[in-house]
Amino acid sequence: MTKSPRVYLIILAVWLAILAPAVPAMAHVVASATQTAWYLGALTLASALFVTYFWLNGTKDIVYTLYFHLVQRPHLIHVPRRPDGPEPKVALLYCTCDDFSADSLLRSMAQRYGNYETVILDDSSKPESLAEIDDFAARHGVQVVRRADRAGFKAGNLNNHLRTAEYDYFVILDSDEIIPSDYVTRSLDYFAHYGNAGIVQANHSATRNRNDFMRVFAIGVDSHWIAYQTVKDRHGFLSLLGHGAMVSRECYQAAGGFPAVVAEDLCFSIAARDAGYYTVFAPDIRCEEEFPVSYHAFKKRHSKWTQGNMEFIKRYTTTILGSRMTWFEKLDIVLFTYSLPLTALFSVYVVIHVVALPALGYTVTYPLWMLVPTIAFLLAPLLNDTVFHFRRMPKLRLLSYLLHSIVLYGSMFFVSLRSSVTSAFGKSVFLVTPKSSGRVSIREALTATRGEIAFGIVLAAVSYLLTGSVLPVVLIVVPALLCVFLARKHNKTSAGTVRTELPAAVVAPARSAAEERRQLATLARAADPGPPHERTPELAA
Repeated sequence: MTKSPRVYLIILAVWLAILAPAVPAMAHVVASATQTAWYLGALTLASALFVTYFWLNGTKDIVYTLYFHLVQRPHLIHVPRRPDGPEPKVALLYCTCDDFSADSLLRSMAQRYGNYETVILDDSSKPESLAEIDDFAARHGVQVVRRADRAGFKAGNLNNHLRTAEYDYFVILDSDEIIPSDYVTRSLDYFAHYGNAGIVQANHSATRNRNDFMRVFAIGVDSHWIAYQTVKDRHGFLSLLGHGAMVSRECYQAAGGFPAVVAEDLCFSIAARDAGYYTVFAPDIRCEEEFPVSYHAFKKRHSKWTQGNMEFIKRYTTTILGSRMTWFEKLDIVLFTYSLPLTALFSVYVVIHVVALPALGYTVTYPLWMLVPTIAFLLAPLLNDTVFHFRRMPKLRLLSYLLHSIVLYGSMFFVSLRSSVTSAFGKSVFLVTPKSSGRVSIREALTATRGEIAFGIVLAAVSYLLTGSVLPVVLIVVPALLCVFLARKHNKTSAGTVRTELPAAVVAPARSAAEERRQLATLARAADPGPPHERTPELAA
């Protein structure tokens, strides 16, 4: 595999072209403020630097989207089947921590491949979870591995087994993961095609949407995975994304195992890349995952990602700078991985313009035309979803999804800020995303989102008192107040909207152990719809 800097050369060229006419205006603002007082100069300089970074990040989102849909998508790389030969030993490693899903694991076990085994890596502590896993293992002849402690989070769980196990390749399965029945054979095709591949990351769709919260937001998974990972595969840094990935034994050993951090997948991928192994993306291997079941679950996952990325910034920034990666791979990591924790940086920008400068009686005025790229870059994260789903779904539903997304991700500002600060000055924590949720009353929703609501009210009050308007913070305040609505959205079940066009390995849940065994036997004998290399990659639900 080889990578090209083409996309990042385009990003930088577009960014510099837009930035060039704005630099004199920003320089004038900083110079005027500095002449008044040095601290005003420092505040306006910090503001200008933030605008510069914000425009770069927005340019990245727009170029990524347009490049995928206009250039790369029509020419997806075809990976042929590997020649017939010996079957390497493959281990399916199912990671669980009080969130075991017998149905998901059963379906993933239905591989049309001979030399593989399934191992449950169990970090559960609840007696009912332990009993359920033991019962499943006894009925299906699956090995269960437990450890005396839970040190090292998910990384420790994986390392505990991998350092003594016998295998040629292993597959990482999260508790809600379902891999198609040709997953192992097709992943091995990619390893055979790319001699320097150490990790094959499969594509994903979100399925089994049981309520309105999942139904509304799950479509974002379909559009995000295929677009961003496809471009990263050739023009950026592609990381193992925690699940639905196959790793070779040689790569695992060369990387030194999984580091005991929250973002173990990203850090392992960097170590593998430094050892000479690439992560490659397989768009035609489409696995299934579940979107977080509720707003509460989404917040926990977002907090985990933010804490993991902040821990990564603290511990791996020097490693990135000194790594063997190309300059554009390093820039790709910075623009994507640093974005969640850098919400704290945006809070500094808000403080400067809503609190500090108004309190000092100083006003910063940029040219009106600078609002055009700023608004465009603010909406840039929605561009890929819009283009991807524009012809696939009714326009009103798409508009509803986009408005809901603005509220959902806008309401994450408080969570990101709190998680960033907590992790920056403390220890990051690996949070397990809940897989179930009960009904939530209005009172319970208000209690659960009191932090966001209080933050929004205080921010609006401060902005109004110091600037005479809430407009400077309206895109933060409104989502913060509407999060109560999101906190109750999972109350309405959507049984009739669950997808029916599922991969071949997906069957109806069995009613007994005997039926489960019959299902596995049937799927194992199922005929291929055609050789994997002749199939057209599935890019949309």
